[in-house]
Amino acid sequence: MGNSSVTSQASSSVETDQQLGTLLVISGPSGVGKDSVWQVASEQLTSFEKAITCTTRAQREHEIEGIDYYFVSDEEFDRLLEDDQMLEWAKVHNARYGIPASSVLTRLTAGEDVVCVIDVQGAFRLRSLFPQALLVFIKPPEAGTEILKKRLAQRGDITEEELMVRLKTAEWELLQTKQYDYEIINDTLEHAAAELCDIIEKEKPKRAS
Repeated sequence: MGNSSVTSQASSSVETDQQLGTLLVISGPSGVGKDSVWQVASEQLTSFEKAITCTTRAQREHEIEGIDYYFVSDEEFDRLLEDDQMLEWAKVHNARYGIPASSVLTRLTAGEDVVCVIDVQGAFRLRSLFPQALLVFIKPPEAGTEILKKRLAQRGDITEEELMVRLKTAEWELLQTKQYDYEIINDTLEHAAAELCDIIEKEKPKRAS
């Protein structure tokens, strides 16, 4: 997804001889704890700034505008698309999500590091725009979708129908892990975050443009 103007801008940025920053893309099914893993790891990975995603879904009680997401109306989202402001976007679980182009391109072209915590569709889109992006998939422990179902149900802010949609999507997402550079099993936040830090320490020098 996305549009030709932003795609052209991104491709131009990648093809220059300037030193680009590292683009880290973290994905995983709903309920796997990908945001939590990043939050713990970010205490060590201080060179990375998170690209804040725009979404049309409702804001949850614990979420903070401009830190977790930018919460926008469908009309505002449409305007951002019309103005070529989205680097990538997708419809996920009956809501739209998208990353503003400026939140990624500005930092990368300045040689700074960016992390995007997004869905699988968005991760594939970013890989197509930035071949040097480092893709990391966060997986649940062996029990798989049963753990995801339990975690999602504990949120208490989604309907039974939405829960089933998310679990069905998760089944597909868990089949896409071979498209990623690394997989991390989120058995505990501390272990998963430490593994992510180790991956960055190993891979960041290799991906300097």
